Amino acid sequence: MRPFERRLITLCGVALLAAAPARALAIGAEEDAKTLFARGRELRSAGQCDQAVIAFRSALEIYPEGLGALRNIAECEEELGRYASARRDWWDLRRAALQSNEAKYAGWNEDAEARYRALGSKVGTLTVRLRGAEGRPPVQVVLDGKPLDPRLLGVELERDLGAHTIELFYGGAAPISERAELTPGARRVVTLNVPAPLPARDALSGPSASAPAPPSSGVRVGGYVALGVGGASAIATVVALAVRANALSAVEDGCSPAGGGAYECPPSLQGDYDTGKTASTLAGVFAGVGLVGIGAGVTLLLLSPSETASPAPGKPAAAELSLTPSPGGLGSRLLVRF
Repeated sequence: MRPFERRLITLCGVALLAAAPARALAIGAEEDAKTLFARGRELRSAGQCDQAVIAFRSALEIYPEGLGALRNIAECEEELGRYASARRDWWDLRRAALQSNEAKYAGWNEDAEARYRALGSKVGTLTVRLRGAEGRPPVQVVLDGKPLDPRLLGVELERDLGAHTIELFYGGAAPISERAELTPGARRVVTLNVPAPLPARDALSGPSASAPAPPSSGVRVGGYVALGVGGASAIATVVALAVRANALSAVEDGCSPAGGGAYECPPSLQGDYDTGKTASTLAGVFAGVGLVGIGAGVTLLLLSPSETASPAPGKPAAAELSLTPSPGGLGSRLLVRF
């Protein structure tokens, strides 16, 4: 025997050994499928098509070449009134029969196509549409508990007769739900409206920063300004009185009485005298401005209602201005209570 012949025989033997387990598995799968198929036939004969479909499905999954299981599934679904499911299975059977080389399946493609067309008038269709989804974050539509491919929105879908639930998940607390009842030959269209987005939380919590101020705010600002001017004038009055007091003290110490309230002063104290006279004049001016400013400010604040808090119970808003004599002139006291 030539070396080439020996190699060829060896390769053939290896191929046969490798194919043996696969063939054994195929034979085992076919036997299991036959057992399930027989169980499905028993259930169908007993009028239990629901359970029979389960057995036939299992047999078809184990051994897809067994087209008898697929034909029984289509016939059971037709008996149960699941016309849309039956049409899909009849069409699958037509395609599988055309691809099969088994003589026992000859003509099955024609039978499947005939049954497919005969059920066309009994099938109900459902079309799901969305309104208001443009420019919004993606939403999800769930049909009978299963997500619906977005490409099928607006497409007429064949569905079995009975009630169907359509849910729209758009990010809200709960989905929008609709129910559609399909009858033989019905063409149902369900339009789901996507709710408008909720306003921002900040816009709901209070007025925006750019909101116009209430009319009373201008009066209150004027009152605060007047009080500020009055307070500054009061401080200036105190300073002027202090300067006047220092100048008066220097004049009294360096001058001698000349009778009739007059003093004889050396020329060197003329500057102190002029300073004291000017400070006395300024003290009077500042005191007048301070009294007017404080009085106007208190009046404006009392006329403007409070924006933040109401007066405490038993303590109404009030202001008290009193004038008292003092060693340096006329003193004032302002008591404001809000």
